[in-house]
Amino acid sequence: MAWLGWAMAAMVLMGLGNLGMKAAGHHGLPPAAVLFWVVAGEVPLALAYWLWRGRPGAPAGATVWALVAGIATAAALIAVNESFFRGAKAAVGVGIMNANFILVALMAFLLFREQLQPSKLVGLVATLSGLWLMAR
Repeated sequence: MAWLGWAMAAMVLMGLGNLGMKAAGHHGLPPAAVLFWVVAGEVPLALAYWLWRGRPGAPAGATVWALVAGIATAAALIAVNESFFRGAKAAVGVGIMNANFILVALMAFLLFREQLQPSKLVGLVATLSGLWLMAR
C-alpha cells in the first residue's frame, strides 16, 4: 500500500489549502483574487513536479483529459470560494465539495469497471447523510 502515504499527504495538504482559501477570504481577499493566488502558487510546483517525473510528453487523449480535469478543478475552486464569500462555514463548504468522491466512485465504476462493494455503498450513503446533517 505504497499509495496510502501519498493519499494521506494529499488529504492533509488539501485541507491546509482549503483552510488557506477560507482564511484569505476572511482577511478580505475577494474570491477571484483568492483563486488567482492559489493558481499562482500551483504553477511553479506543478512545473517542478512535471520536470521531476521526466514525462514532458503525453498522448493527445490523455492531455485533453488532464486539461478537462484542470478546468473542472478551477471551476470547483471558484464555486467553493464563492460559497465561503457568501457565508459558508469552512467545514461545511469543503465537506460538500470533497464529497465529490461519490461522483468519482460511481463514474469509476461505470467508466473503468472499478468494483463498488456493498460496504463502499454503505459508506457513500453514510457520507451523504453526514453532509445533510452538517448543512442543517
